[in-house]
Amino acid sequence: MKLKGVIFGVLLLMIAAGCTRPVQSSSYINLNRLSGWEENTPLKLTFEMTDTIGESELYLIGEIATKRSVEGKVGYPIKLTFIAPDSTCYTDSITLPLHVIQDGKIARTSHGIKEIEWPYRKNIYNKIPGIWEVTVSKGDPSNDYSNIIGLGIRCKQLSYER
Repeated sequence: MKLKGVIFGVLLLMIAAGCTRPVQSSSYINLNRLSGWEENTPLKLTFEMTDTIGESELYLIGEIATKRSVEGKVGYPIKLTFIAPDSTCYTDSITLPLHVIQDGKIARTSHGIKEIEWPYRKNIYNKIPGIWEVTVSKGDPSNDYSNIIGLGIRCKQLSYER
């Protein structure tokens, strides 16, 4: 009986140790609320993708100050550089649209800030588990990006069902 208790205790410790660090599925950078994303410095984000069987989705998330002039703007061109855990690099250029419909409406706070979640990629079947790094750069440094007051990335790992 003592041996079973020791084995059970060791298994319990192994499980508890494995659960001490939660999966970081998103990363977000708050920028200065008054000046926004002014500098041409790229933003560094990370997220963890552990599932190599199920489907995943990536979303860019952000806050746009709507009290400032955004008239006539369609969106913000950005460049994304993904660095996989095995150091493989992937790049992409996209535009973050200002006018996004979510659940039939645009999400806003009462303080003149629009919260937006942009779907980036769906139906991802990741074969490289671990922590991914993302560098977000301005696609056109001559454009005014000061309305962007927060930017991040979120990985949603969908459950695998047989």
